Amino acid sequence: MAEEASAEKRNQIENDTAEIIHTELFESLAKIVSESRVSDETLERRLYGHDLAPLPKMMEMGFKMLPDAVVRPKTALEVSRIIKLAVEKQLPVIPRGGASWALGGAVPVMGGIVLDLATMSSIIEIDEENLTVTVEPGITWADLYRALLRKGYLIGAYPSSALAATVGGWINTGGVGVGSYKYGGVEKQILALEMVLPKGEIITFGSPNVKSGSFGDNLRLFFTGSEGTLGIITKVTLRIYPAPEEIRPIAYTFLNTKDMCEAISDITRSTITPLHISFFDKNHFDFLRQMGKETPEIDSMIVLALEGTKVSLDHEEAALDIIARRHGGEKQDKKLSNHEWEERFFEMRVKRLGPTIVLAEGMIPVSKMHEMITGSSKVIKRMKLRAAITGMVSDRNTVTFMPYCLTDERKFRSMMTMSFIKKIGDLAFKAGGRPAGLGIFFASNLKKLHANGANVMVSVKSMMDPHDIMNPGKTTEGMTRFGIPIPAFGMNLGMNMMAFMKRLPGMRIKPKMKVIQNPHTE
Repeated sequence: MAEEASAEKRNQIENDTAEIIHTELFESLAKIVSESRVSDETLERRLYGHDLAPLPKMMEMGFKMLPDAVVRPKTALEVSRIIKLAVEKQLPVIPRGGASWALGGAVPVMGGIVLDLATMSSIIEIDEENLTVTVEPGITWADLYRALLRKGYLIGAYPSSALAATVGGWINTGGVGVGSYKYGGVEKQILALEMVLPKGEIITFGSPNVKSGSFGDNLRLFFTGSEGTLGIITKVTLRIYPAPEEIRPIAYTFLNTKDMCEAISDITRSTITPLHISFFDKNHFDFLRQMGKETPEIDSMIVLALEGTKVSLDHEEAALDIIARRHGGEKQDKKLSNHEWEERFFEMRVKRLGPTIVLAEGMIPVSKMHEMITGSSKVIKRMKLRAAITGMVSDRNTVTFMPYCLTDERKFRSMMTMSFIKKIGDLAFKAGGRPAGLGIFFASNLKKLHANGANVMVSVKSMMDPHDIMNPGKTTEGMTRFGIPIPAFGMNLGMNMMAFMKRLPGMRIKPKMKVIQNPHTE
């Protein structure tokens, strides 16, 4: 009885101590941004413990995904003061945009302060003289796209998750997306960045009006793809372009993925430069029909978008028709082509069948595209997944390969499905490419990606962030909630074990599905 009383007393002391710490943190943050923009309520903090792919609850054994507080700053000065407070209290800081990524980049691993940058979502200036736009990091790409279009301009490239993805978030993931085939990835769109560094300094890199390669200006590229581990973006200047006379979607269907891949290869080797090229397999359209969407019964499809004058597009479309016919492609009518183009922001709505989606992403050479599809199909079959293969062509030699599978994070076995991401990453390496990001689970790939250059990156991170508060546990080193590094062999072994267990009899995940009876109901 005495031991039980002693344990109960210790627990009470620990709870009281934790409550005091939380209260002090709340009060300190409230002095910086006001009480209305700070939350330490448990329910609200839980909303910030996941991204596009909610992690199984048992992951909390290894990672403290629940932040200690959520803060919504409005200025770079407020961000700077929050960073300085975090340094003082030795708390991690995790920047968060739309959380539309699926690798845990915006998810805490050791608690700390989540900076919800959605409150910094203004368009500061549309400079028509210099063809630039300056924005805060929390604006979504869809809002920016619409605002520019009203003035007769467009952004060069934007993510397919533009409805939720923010400018700052996509920069942090080094994104490629819709329009990247013609205009390049997000790094090609940036002219200048304002950053708050890990010690609280507010710094600007780049030239907001002109392209410049002088020493220091290109440091803006250093932060692109850093997943929020080197600082907080607080202002961005991007290039803009005059809106074209016409954007023309075109769709072709194929009897098999091999013919589709050969057609894509020929398009990339032609003089035609589409705005965008995406592709989908049969399973993707099967899933959409199960949701009650009206979609064609096909094996595979390419959807392209051309932009320019009517005369130039007529010429390019005729050339594309020849390439598609050469590989057995069947051109679809304008109604379907326009529909698929309009759906470019909604492809992941199939998540409802899961009710969770696990999205893998790898960058591979165009020449290895069919090999990657074949390898992925084998993985899907071995792991007994309900999955589909989609992707886009990012430039003349790069395919962004984006297969996904359906699961249910509420079930223990769903955790094993996370190994699907690793398997696709392994296939990308084998094909001469790479996974598209690192996040929580794949920091161990840094050495594989950059060889001895990884040591330099770790040194730079340590120099810039000596207190290791800036989104720790990502990019340069995987980390548990206890501050223990995750060795590469340990993560690889764990992922491979999960994949093996997923293949065992009785381990198949069968998500519940609601099928709408009327196939024409939206």
